[in-house]
Amino acid sequence: MLGKLIDGRLVVAGRIIKEGNTTITNPTEEKLKELGYKPIDYAEKPTYNREEEKLVERYTEQVDVIVVDYDIVALTTEEHNAVIQAEIVAEENKITARSIREGILGDNFATQKLTEIESNIYQLRQKLKKVEANEE
Repeated sequence: MLGKLIDGRLVVAGRIIKEGNTTITNPTEEKLKELGYKPIDYAEKPTYNREEEKLVERYTEQVDVIVVDYDIVALTTEEHNAVIQAEIVAEENKITARSIREGILGDNFATQKLTEIESNIYQLRQKLKKVEANEE
């Protein structure tokens, strides 16, 4: 995979390249290298806590390669809450009309499953953080 840094952002070469006022379709590797594209070397992604942190790519351009490394950064309150809200929606989607009907009809498995899902949703809601006044 080839790419180049433009204004500090990594642009990966695709089938269509815009270079100034020119559009190049299906450029060869040689043409891409002429235009300044270089092979991209991705470092291994580190392990991190997805509820509290995120990965931010860091690019280092060397003579013949672009190295992509990762920094671990704390999530803002809004980002943290968005992750938890997505998990809540996923749990809520596990509740189906059928499982509710079966629970009402006394199906023990369905009732236990609904109780488990409700508990998961409650626990996730407890993880939501209050937005601090000093955060924007």
